[in-house]
Amino acid sequence: MAKFCFVVLHYKTWWDTIDCVDSILDTTYLDKHIIIVNNDEDDFSQKKLLEAYSSNNTVTIIDTQENLGFSRGNNIGFMYAKQQLNAEYIVLSNNDIFIGTKDFIERVIEKDHATHFHIYGPKIISTVDDRDQNPRDELYDSIENLENFITNFKRLLWLNYLHLDVWLVSIKKKLFPKSKLPSYNKNIDHENEQWDVKLHGCFLIFSKEYILNYDGLYPLHSMQMEESILNFIAKRDGLKTCYDPSCTVFHKEDSATNYVYGKGVRKRRFYYKNCIRSSKVLLNLMKDDE
Repeated sequence: MAKFCFVVLHYKTWWDTIDCVDSILDTTYLDKHIIIVNNDEDDFSQKKLLEAYSSNNTVTIIDTQENLGFSRGNNIGFMYAKQQLNAEYIVLSNNDIFIGTKDFIERVIEKDHATHFHIYGPKIISTVDDRDQNPRDELYDSIENLENFITNFKRLLWLNYLHLDVWLVSIKKKLFPKSKLPSYNKNIDHENEQWDVKLHGCFLIFSKEYILNYDGLYPLHSMQMEESILNFIAKRDGLKTCYDPSCTVFHKEDSATNYVYGKGVRKRRFYYKNCIRSSKVLLNLMKDDE
């Protein structure tokens, strides 16, 4: 039986984490382990998690004592699963995900035995608007596009400080409906299995071959763009990404970010800043690969 490890990245919303972990515990596969990475300096979160799982041998809680961000926080759990538990599969999951299929793990293992993927993504349904979130369209597919996006994010950040970003963007869309920047494809196929596609970063499964050769995600010091960087690395290194709609998870979507920043100007400012930082990292990776 293959060791299947889940890394659940916790931040602030402990009730989401408990829902997520309980849904994993409810799956039928026996040889599984859950690593909660408490990426939160708040002692109250740690207390709630310990109350729920300190006596459960299937759950390990790692306290980072600071917010390491998405990729570096996940990598703490990834390396624990790799080095301490000899995991053959590692799942990196947001804490606002829950699994609704009891035989989910068995289905993933069966798919790997049949196809030999490196990175796997299931169907992801948003609980906010019921939309499919996998696979993803890749807008940052060239140096030119990425440089244009960085310029745009810098402009939006400046306007955000003046509280003008939403207002001016809406006016621009009315006056110039065709943007120079590429836009998301609205006709993405969510119903059929696909290979070599960009996968949503909120729930990723890595096979043994990936685990042997990598130590998690690219260690960004900022948020955003993690899945684009992973997609770039997968294409650069010839890794097989698989989107499989036969398995489904549900995504509460931005639960922790909304809890901390709300849904207004502060959240947009957080987004713009992190997009600028992470885009520069991806840009450098692209240039190094030329």
